Amino acid sequence: MTWLQRPIPFTYKALLLTLLAQYVLGSIDSVFNVKQGSVGVGGCTSYKSKLNRWWTDARKLVDAALSYAQDDSVDGPEYIYTFFALDPPPADARYRETVIATLQSVKNFIDGDLQLPTGKPWLFCSSKWLERMDWDDVAYDKETGNKFTGYDAKKVRDVVDEPTPPPDEANQPEVFPFWSSDIREYMMDEADDYCSKKVDGAIQNFGATHEGPGQTWKALTICVSNLAWNAKNEYLRLGAIQKEGKSIVEYRAQSMTLFHELFHVVLGVAKTEEHEMSYELKYIANPRKKEGEDPGDENQDIISTQEALYNPESYTLYALACVLGQRNERFTFASTRSELKKKEDPKDKDEGKGGPGGAGHRKRLLRV
Repeated sequence: MTWLQRPIPFTYKALLLTLLAQYVLGSIDSVFNVKQGSVGVGGCTSYKSKLNRWWTDARKLVDAALSYAQDDSVDGPEYIYTFFALDPPPADARYRETVIATLQSVKNFIDGDLQLPTGKPWLFCSSKWLERMDWDDVAYDKETGNKFTGYDAKKVRDVVDEPTPPPDEANQPEVFPFWSSDIREYMMDEADDYCSKKVDGAIQNFGATHEGPGQTWKALTICVSNLAWNAKNEYLRLGAIQKEGKSIVEYRAQSMTLFHELFHVVLGVAKTEEHEMSYELKYIANPRKKEGEDPGDENQDIISTQEALYNPESYTLYALACVLGQRNERFTFASTRSELKKKEDPKDKDEGKGGPGGAGHRKRLLRV
């Protein structure tokens, strides 16, 4: 018996199957150009294990979200209503198709089955991949990646158009050119290092997606060292939940920042623009009110269906609620808090499914 014919112990078989599955499904290294090296240059070498775990979480999130979005999902309609204001099937088929198509595109990207027009996007683990420059500095040559030389060496202003802010934005922070030696391109941003920005001592940024003109390139920056400010758990912790009233935000994980950014990467930055309320649960989620429940502030600004369909955080929190619901079958998280499932009276099944306050109400509301 040759070495290749010798029986492989079960543990080795399991390992080989795991590695093969990762290869087939797509690994983070197979879909991103992951920057190597230290954090000081934007590198991810010291975070390789963490990134792989985050990728596993991303797959769990998108699979759960897709499962609950299907027409035959028993629990899904209430989750879809909370985050997208859609009536149960067969109503609102066009909007539901958009939700499913968006999630499927993200899943295809995670699995390595979606090729972006820009090619492989870059993934950086800090914003140190960018070198801040001044307009009169000697410029880098995009062709060679080296600085121009000689007496008449080109300045940055010779190769990059200096922006002139419109009159109504004259008081906005000044922007400067930044050079990327990896992408060999310039991009514009405020002077400070993106991941280091603070306001009143508080970290401001956790992740960002950048695109080149005409989507010639894409780059995702995760401020890995900042994420503990946003979520104490590094990964999804989905142990059995025993109590009612537990908010889904208690189960946020640092891995969800990567999942959120995947929607920017896949859909494009222009289609997924955000504003100051885009991350707020009270703005994103609008659960159906129960009979006799305080209606709350009816004038509260809530997200419209049109906006929710392209808001990455709507998908992210929806997916988290779905994962929690899958793992805790006695509970529903459609209200954004754990609630024991109650047996439904068939005669009440269709009550409150439309009209003011019912599913789909937000489709007629546009954010001012």
